[in-house]
Amino acid sequence: MSMILHPVRPLFLSALLLALAACAPLRSALNTEVRPVSPAMDEAALAAGELRIAASALQSGDLDVAQSLYRELSESHPGQTAVWMGLGNTYFLQANYEAARTAYERAAQRSPDLPEAQLALARVDVRVRAFDEARARYQRILAQAPDDPVALAGLGVVYDLTGQHDLAQQTYRKGLAVHKQDEVLRTNLGLSLALSGKPREAVNMLLGYDGVASGLPQRRDNLALAYGLLGREDAAENILLTYQPRGQVQDNLAFYRYLREHIK
Repeated sequence: MSMILHPVRPLFLSALLLALAACAPLRSALNTEVRPVSPAMDEAALAAGELRIAASALQSGDLDVAQSLYRELSESHPGQTAVWMGLGNTYFLQANYEAARTAYERAAQRSPDLPEAQLALARVDVRVRAFDEARARYQRILAQAPDDPVALAGLGVVYDLTGQHDLAQQTYRKGLAVHKQDEVLRTNLGLSLALSGKPREAVNMLLGYDGVASGLPQRRDNLALAYGLLGREDAAENILLTYQPRGQVQDNLAFYRYLREHIK
């Protein structure tokens, strides 16, 4: 079977690489996402009006302004960890991953015990497909904090992206056993189940106890995918039509048919 892939959004990859889950608070998916800078970190810098303005620009998505402000702060306050984390987050959202890595490394040098910096570096590793490095970094974090939900989500994503779906699902379930309401872990587990030939389990996981795909946008995307893999195109279409134009919906339904033939 041949098909034109360029108009089709590959939901299973985009969800894994975002899920890293929502970018607004940077506690989104692969997940592998970065937590917001802790209010206790670098209190003097966090109290400065310039840093608050830079953080506000980053949160609102004005990345050029955020980058300019953080770069100025990195020159005037080079010893402040929060400045380097903010600059790294800005570069990351601009897809400038090597610059993000450099900024996060500067943060890690100033605060060696800061988990946010190590999680951010692991997230960069995932984005540049340095999976061995990402796995090792997540495992080091989990050796110190075995129940860290961000590290567990990130490690699961690494396993999924390297085709080790059973290990990925074990990792997500370990996290959910402790963090029962964690949307990133649930969303990633649902996607992993769908991609490993268990779409019915995926639907049940993504619907959750309330019977609706609430929470992260990726959870809604993944539920549509799981229904599509089950052959429930009506259910998938109903979900997709709530936020996609009909032409894109038809492209995605065609993609689900393609996946049904190739995921066993």
